[in-house]
Amino acid sequence: MANNGALGVGGGGVGGQLATLCRAVGRSESHGLLAITGLAVGGVVVTIALAAADRASPSLLSSAAWPAFLVIGLVSACVLLWHVGRVVAMQRHTMEAARDALEHVEAEKRRLGEILDAIPLSMTLYDADERLVMFNAAYRNEPTYIKLDESLVGLKIEDMLPYLEPQFKAAYPGLEADWKIEYLRIFRAREGGDRSWADGRTMRLRQASTRSGGSVRLWIDVTDLKRNEAAAHAAQKRFDTLVSSLPDTVFSSDRVGRFNYLGGASLLGFAPDEIVGRTAREVILPEDQHRVDECITRMRRNRGESVSLTFRGVGKDGAVRHLEARVTAPKAEDNLDGELAITGTIRDIQAQHEMAERLRYELRRLDSVVQSTGARIVMVDRNMRIVMVNREVLDTTPRTVATIVGRPLRDAIRVPVDQSVFDAWFAAGPDELVKGIEYENGGPDARGRRRTYHVTANPVRDEQGQVQHIVFLAVDETERRAVELQLFAASRLATLGEMASGVAHEINQPLTIIRFGIENLTEQLQEMGAQATLAEVSELIGEKLSRMVVQTDRAATIIKDLKGFAGRSDEAAKPFDVSTAVAAAAQLLREQLRLSDVGVVLDLDPGCPAVIGSSARLQQVIMNLILNARDAIMQEVPAASLEARHHVIRLRTWVEVSARKVMVSVEDDGPGIPDDILPRIFEPFFTTKPTGKGTGLGLSVSYQIIRQMGGAITAENRTGGGARFIVTLDAAPASVSAHD
Repeated sequence: MANNGALGVGGGGVGGQLATLCRAVGRSESHGLLAITGLAVGGVVVTIALAAADRASPSLLSSAAWPAFLVIGLVSACVLLWHVGRVVAMQRHTMEAARDALEHVEAEKRRLGEILDAIPLSMTLYDADERLVMFNAAYRNEPTYIKLDESLVGLKIEDMLPYLEPQFKAAYPGLEADWKIEYLRIFRAREGGDRSWADGRTMRLRQASTRSGGSVRLWIDVTDLKRNEAAAHAAQKRFDTLVSSLPDTVFSSDRVGRFNYLGGASLLGFAPDEIVGRTAREVILPEDQHRVDECITRMRRNRGESVSLTFRGVGKDGAVRHLEARVTAPKAEDNLDGELAITGTIRDIQAQHEMAERLRYELRRLDSVVQSTGARIVMVDRNMRIVMVNREVLDTTPRTVATIVGRPLRDAIRVPVDQSVFDAWFAAGPDELVKGIEYENGGPDARGRRRTYHVTANPVRDEQGQVQHIVFLAVDETERRAVELQLFAASRLATLGEMASGVAHEINQPLTIIRFGIENLTEQLQEMGAQATLAEVSELIGEKLSRMVVQTDRAATIIKDLKGFAGRSDEAAKPFDVSTAVAAAAQLLREQLRLSDVGVVLDLDPGCPAVIGSSARLQQVIMNLILNARDAIMQEVPAASLEARHHVIRLRTWVEVSARKVMVSVEDDGPGIPDDILPRIFEPFFTTKPTGKGTGLGLSVSYQIIRQMGGAITAENRTGGGARFIVTLDAAPASVSAHD
């Protein structure tokens, strides 16, 4: 309380209240005193009246009656005096008790005022007659609302409003004319509500009736509460927006398994209000109920940890759909007394299930293809460990899937490729070009027969472009290789047949020289006669025999080169010198070219590193290219024109050091290759020669030979005219030489 005035008790009202209290306490004693006093006065008056009458008529009273009347009067006076003393003593005692009671009441009022003033809520008290009884300090000190002062204490609410009208109009601009009626209605109806004040605060009015019929009005500052409510509302709205945008259904259920919240995506076509209140078992396929029971058991053992399960649910339309749930049984302190016994999300995975079924079907089909392809397929990971093999691999080895999967590749299968090649694949960036490789591999099959495989190794990238796996595909080419070798042999025989006349002519020359030398020696010996000395004969014979030895060596060299070319075509790959092989091929065809008046120019690099393969097969390729160049030159112009222009076939070898490649080129100065023919130049049985002049296998066989050696062969037209064929071969490791 601000002061006693604030409590409705004025400073000069204590005496009046005390007199009132005394009157209330001594009313009965005063009535008794007045009655006794009346009797005494009446007795005196009667005595005096009798005395007067006696003087007037002495015979009226006897002399004995006077003392009696006098005694009565004295007794009455004594009784009166005693009673007056008693009444005065009782009144004094009562006044003291009343004063003590009033002081106690005042003390209680002061304590009550202090308590009310300590309350931070603005409070006013009205009695049953709607009079203002008191208001506390918080109301008095409120800076923004209507001010009350002590002058209003004791006034009725409707009498106070005219005094407060200026403040209401200042506080509420545009105040309605009938605002007093509405104010009194709210006051008498004990209505509450929130009001926004001028300083931005929100105050909440609460009114309550007292036992005596009065009313108490409280103003509570709920600004922070309103802000928190607004924040909570905004958070709830954000939560609802977030949940509604989820592809999953968010739910919670109580202890008996009834859904009590559902948000996000619809569940099985049901609206939330169609699911809330129902149990999960009502929408789960009966055959999958045991999965839910197992899930609940796991959740009970591991409260607070999420558990995943998949099951089938029955939709609103009766269709069965596959669902995936991730659920949690909150700990006891988090489950809101069982309201959140289980929480989690449910996702409709019907589309994923159907996709997975299609994928499994496609994988089965793919596996059938892989298993029945006839090729051996092996996949390895980044650690070069086997992660998958097909049935062909298992059929050719005494191993099982369990014994081969997980093992290092090189422990299970021989791979004649340096590991650095694969390491470079795994280290390659997403934008780097990584090309697969091809190589030959061989080994015995389950029956011990020697088999030849053509192997391709291809890197497999992941979504980020990194090489994660390598797939090795080995095709058994034993039978095809046998046919190919026959084809190579046939091609060689065709070349030998074409070389036959030139080789015969070239061998015939040293034989003719030897014959002429023998005939000449015989004639000279006959002419010398018997008189010739041994010294003369020995000198002549030695000279002639030396010439014969030279011609014999010449023939032997030709036969040796021819024998080397005609040797076995299935010899194992080994290091050899490319320049030497090219020179030998040119030497074998030198006589044929001389007869055609076509020269050969050799530009061979003696420093070329060795390559791995077959020297005889490379010679076959070079000879095919030389003979094709000769035929193209011969086909271009008549023989008479050849004499006017000497044509040349140029053979060149060199090294591409940066790529470690050995290059061989065969070029001529003939008509070149027509543009429409160039793309088909290496096709089998394709030829531009007249009928009977070619089979169309020479370039096709050459292409296959170079490809088997791990190289490449290309054809192009020279700028100055003529054609150029370029053979590219991988150089052998630096530690390998042509003599190994």
